[in-house]
Amino acid sequence: MNEQRRPGGHSEPAWTSGPGATSGSGERAPGDEDLLRRVLATEADRIEPGPGALPEIQRRIGAGDRGGARRRRRRPGWSRPRLAGDRWRGWSPLAAGAVTVATLSMAAVVVGLASTVVPTPSDRAEPPPGADRPATLTASPDDVRPGPTPPDGAVAPSVGTGTGTPAPGATESTVGLPVYYLGGDPGRPRLYREFHRLWLHDGSARDRITAALRNLLDGPVGMDPDYRNPWPEGTDLREVTVDGDGIATVDLTGAARDGVDEVTTRLAVQQLVWTVTAVPGVSGLRLRLDGAPVDRLWGRVDTSGVLRRAPAMEVLAPVWLISPQHGDAVSRSFQVHVAGILPEATAQLRIQRGTRTVREQVVTLSVAGPAQGEARFRVTLPPGRYTLTTYAISLEDGSERFLDDHTVTVR
Repeated sequence: MNEQRRPGGHSEPAWTSGPGATSGSGERAPGDEDLLRRVLATEADRIEPGPGALPEIQRRIGAGDRGGARRRRRRPGWSRPRLAGDRWRGWSPLAAGAVTVATLSMAAVVVGLASTVVPTPSDRAEPPPGADRPATLTASPDDVRPGPTPPDGAVAPSVGTGTGTPAPGATESTVGLPVYYLGGDPGRPRLYREFHRLWLHDGSARDRITAALRNLLDGPVGMDPDYRNPWPEGTDLREVTVDGDGIATVDLTGAARDGVDEVTTRLAVQQLVWTVTAVPGVSGLRLRLDGAPVDRLWGRVDTSGVLRRAPAMEVLAPVWLISPQHGDAVSRSFQVHVAGILPEATAQLRIQRGTRTVREQVVTLSVAGPAQGEARFRVTLPPGRYTLTTYAISLEDGSERFLDDHTVTVR
């Protein structure tokens, strides 16, 4: 087959023009329509409209159309090529050139228009799974803990108890800090997280830990009354220090307590650990009671040395309604974020208004246990007060397990 070189070194078959033509190898050559298509494609590839070219392109096309109309009026015998079957009849290079110019002009307009369209803003970029960030944007926490950002589609988390006030003259600001609580089955509690908007003085790691722990110890429950604090009433924070290796020393007072079972004691320790190590740059803690090291908390759990986070599947909730948080006020269309450590990676969501169920759906998590999966999706509801409940269905008897519910107001 004969070849001819295109600009740029590309080879192009040298087809014989005309209907039914064949190549030198005996293959059937493309007809005029194919040639026209090639010409159009080649010319279109060369179009590179510059910025601000759209008005001029539109003006030229408009002028060309008007000129063409005048010419057609002066030539009443002119007619366009007719399409018969799959062939162009009466095709000529002049006609092809006219069609090419018109087509290229239209292509230029399309390109120009596309370049002037303002993109629709997309949803806020999501952080990686495992980040301790405001609840509507996060999944299970791990050691990647970027700073907080406002929740998507919701007001800032309600300020928990014990927020305190900034000292006179301090550089004051507020930030959403993660605080962990015990929840779920009292016989087998797990950790659940809330974000509380708290005052900071200088934003240091010590400042953040102090604010979060004082908030945690200030009351027996979180914003969600189902989340509880196992530390005895009267427990207070004496001092926090953070060394150069990212290990925090937490000194508590008033924490003496008897009659606490081993499971609750262990989760109470992990409650402190997960809250403290949610602060960027902090990886562990040493526990002190009234200024002295404590080897076993409440005589149940070893607390000597540096305490680290236990594996998520051992301490975090099997199903967790990350957002919206309990008490949030949200827009009519809001994001629901569910996390869970479930073998089948399937959770459930039920939405109720009063006692009436308005929505029930299956939630497929991103990954099955033992890793923590997550799912984010949008829900649209009319204004009102709703209870959102996430849970899992038992594979053994079909019962509902690991329920976590939050009451929210849709504005």
